[in-house]
Parts: sequence; structure tokens; C-alpha cells
Amino acid sequence: MKVFELSGALETDVMLRGWGDPRGKKYSVPRGLHLIFPEDWTFGRVRLGTGSKFDVIPVYSGPEGDRYALWTTATSATGKWVRFDVPQDQVELVDILKDESHFAKSNVSKTGWMKIVIDGPKEDGAAPKRYQLSLAGTMIMEGDPDDEETSEVSFVEYPKEEDDKIVKISFVKA
Repeated sequence: MKVFELSGALETDVMLRGWGDPRGKKYSVPRGLHLIFPEDWTFGRVRLGTGSKFDVIPVYSGPEGDRYALWTTATSATGKWVRFDVPQDQVELVDILKDESHFAKSNVSKTGWMKIVIDGPKEDGAAPKRYQLSLAGTMIMEGDPDDEETSEVSFVEYPKEEDDKIVKISFVKA
């Protein structure tokens, strides 16, 4: 792990933050939209203000690019992997690293914003469709408190522009 940390490939103790919102306004720091795994929920949610903490761990490097996985570090479920369940349109925590936990960083900007790209399920030997993680806050109102949550975590086909969902993501230090 030290090699990854020294090379900059390992990001530790970060939150996954969505950029902008579908109404055309940008939440200012610290009122960003974040991925969170609340204690009594079996899947990830969107929270205004802060989110769960993760390590972003490199898991694969090959001809089609680098792949990463998220490891929970400071939540009620510390020590679990994030699994992207595209058919169910949700993210969940699992004990064992699975292929569905892998993601690619795409369209990475100079300021660190990117798209989180996940391969969908394989069907009949064809190449899997690709999807991008989306966080939305259409159910969160401007005056809501910083711990307001919604279940608006989903996936949209990749590539797709930011017309109705928040698909630009960054990892910010917790």
C-alpha cells in the first residue's frame, strides 16, 4: 500500500462528493452532496453536508485502463467494500471485493472532478454497457439542514452529459 500512497494512486480518508445540482446551482463547500452509508440503511444515500469516509484503492491496471475500489474507513460499517449494483440502481456495502466494486476514473479534470465509470452486467458474451455513478439532490431544498438525506444515488449510461443528474464526482479530504 505504501507504494500506491507514494505514487499518488492511493487516496485515503476521503469523501465522495457530487458536483453541482440538476437545478443549475452549485452547493458551496461544505454543503456539497456526498455519498453516505447510514447505520440503518442497506444501501448508499446522498447527504447534504458530509458523507462516509473511504480509501480509494487501486485494484487493477491493464490495457483497458486502471480500476479502483472504495473501502470504508469511518462509518458504522468500517472495513467493507462498496459494490455498484447497476441492475438495482444502488450502491451497497459488501465484505468481499467483487468485480462490481471496480470502477474507472474518466474525464478527470485538473481540479480533480471526474466521472466514476462502472461496467454493467455481462450479457451473452457481449461487451458490457458502461454506466456512470450519479448523485442527485432534487428532493433536497435550499434551506434544509446539513444532514438532510435522499436516496437519489443511481447510474446513467456512459458517456452522458450533465443534463439532469449529477455525474461529476470528486474525492475530497474528510
